[in-house]
Amino acid sequence: MSFFDYLPAYILNHSPKIIAAFEMDFLRNLPAFQKAIPQSEKFTLFLQLGWSAELPEVAQELKTRLAEAQKAFPEARFIILANAPKEEEIIKNFCEVFLASHNAFLDPSRYPLAKATPRKFAAVYIARITPFKRHELAEKVQNLHLIGSYAEKEKEYFSQTIARFPNAKWSQKIPSFFIGRRICEAACGLALSAVEGAMFSCGEYSLCGIPVVNTRNLGGRDTLLPEFAVRYADDTADSVAENVEHFVNDPIDPAEIRNGFLRLAQPQKELVQDLINSIAGKKVPLPHKLNIRCRLLPHTKLFHGIRRK
Repeated sequence: MSFFDYLPAYILNHSPKIIAAFEMDFLRNLPAFQKAIPQSEKFTLFLQLGWSAELPEVAQELKTRLAEAQKAFPEARFIILANAPKEEEIIKNFCEVFLASHNAFLDPSRYPLAKATPRKFAAVYIARITPFKRHELAEKVQNLHLIGSYAEKEKEYFSQTIARFPNAKWSQKIPSFFIGRRICEAACGLALSAVEGAMFSCGEYSLCGIPVVNTRNLGGRDTLLPEFAVRYADDTADSVAENVEHFVNDPIDPAEIRNGFLRLAQPQKELVQDLINSIAGKKVPLPHKLNIRCRLLPHTKLFHGIRRK
């Protein structure tokens, strides 16, 4: 086992121990965490939701796996951070839960504010090219920038999908520190899945000050979107294109969008910050995305990671 092989979690505070992870990153790797963490150790675990717990089968798996984890770590305190109010209502029946979208933990300083000038693209869609992202709904958008890679096992799907966009620009990968610059080049951002989690891209769009063409969905991405900066399209390519054109022709002040998002996000972030501070007995810095599912420097992993054993 490599010395640099770490489990998908981040230690926010060492004493007392406070850990953050995405729910299934921890729960589906429970045997590995059992090897790395003594059963008798006391710690608090904050679990963010990566997929909509409004779906009965997702909620049931979460409940079942969580019971296994609580049995494996009887001294631990498990806290789930829900992305949507309905998720909070469901989860409170079997676990301590708070409404705090994972988008509330995006670091605003990483995202420049779009300039109120004509944009290079009508729309940008940051999304892995996979079926649930429903890229086909964007095929009638003119002047589109697609940003996202694909899984090797879905290469055929990728080839078929990208062929539907002969006039769009496609960027397979953009470093996270530069993603804001690309967002600022578009008049609006797209969010087209019917179900997923809170979708980090939605928060990133808002922090850069561009509005969102959205579809009805489960997963909580609507929770922090300012009402004045989102339009809901039907599940058709025509409707998506029409709503994109609306934002191209009728732009919104980027600062208003960013501030609207922050007004919605701040109470949720403060709730978690206060809770963590009360557990730790001191102020604990909350890093960008809580540093989970992020690329971390080696020294950060060394001091805040959980090494696989």
